[in-house]
Amino acid sequence: MIIPEKLTKGDVVLIIAPARKVELKQLEAAEKLLNDWELKVERSPNLMQKSGIFAGTDALRKSDLQWALDHPQAKAIWCFRGGYGTVRLIENLSPIGFLNKPKWIIGFSDVTVLHSFSNIILNTASIHATMPINVIENTPDSLKSLKEVLFSVAINHSWIFNKNNRIGETEAEIVGGNLSVLTSMLGTNYQPDFEGKILFIEEIDEYLYNIDRMCWQLKFAGVFNHIKGLVIGHFSKVKDNKIPFGMTIEDIILEKVKEFDFPIAFDFSAGHENENQSLLFGVKTKFFVQNDKSILK
Repeated sequence: MIIPEKLTKGDVVLIIAPARKVELKQLEAAEKLLNDWELKVERSPNLMQKSGIFAGTDALRKSDLQWALDHPQAKAIWCFRGGYGTVRLIENLSPIGFLNKPKWIIGFSDVTVLHSFSNIILNTASIHATMPINVIENTPDSLKSLKEVLFSVAINHSWIFNKNNRIGETEAEIVGGNLSVLTSMLGTNYQPDFEGKILFIEEIDEYLYNIDRMCWQLKFAGVFNHIKGLVIGHFSKVKDNKIPFGMTIEDIILEKVKEFDFPIAFDFSAGHENENQSLLFGVKTKFFVQNDKSILK
């Protein structure tokens, strides 16, 4: 796995919008944050375009994504927001310019598509982290975690014990992201390599029955047969039907992995909440699930 260089003061960060359209107030807040960190910001050429819900047509957004991948100086590509649309861009992208100058791809939610693309096509580590659309509302700790990852290529997270955790430890690269986007990648050319990895998942605004179905999909695809650990982030705004589904998120997940013995930790603060801690995908990480806390470092 290629690990891009850590950032230093004066380095260039590109902001692109591969999915939904950009809001100027949030964009300017993110640019100020990067400037405060003494980084230089470049907007992609078509960043402020609009086409329906998207930040421009597919052709314009794909052109911006290729521009960012090819950029000869930049060290990071920060995706403005998620929503939907990134999957419409990834076919027939050229990796040549990127591989000549590997960069950190940063984002979450719909950007799970690019994390998968980076893992399997670019063979390059990436950063699961907050995005410009969220900066104004993010906690200081969330923003601090992104800065630390960018400038040190390291994480050090510790969080409280959940009674549903499974004790254990392992060391492996992390893969994953948003559950619904991740399951949509299964069986495609962009499915990540799960072999010997720690899987991270998060989700928002889904019904319990659909979360259950997606977890069965992971199981039936053999994902749990290959991983060495499981980290569960925020499952936000979970919905239920008038007739209750009758299982919690913990119940749903544990049912699918009961025959496996890898460590499992719930309640990691990453996903669709203001507290959104950064993770390094594709970088060897130690994972400890202990009687009082869980650790990723």
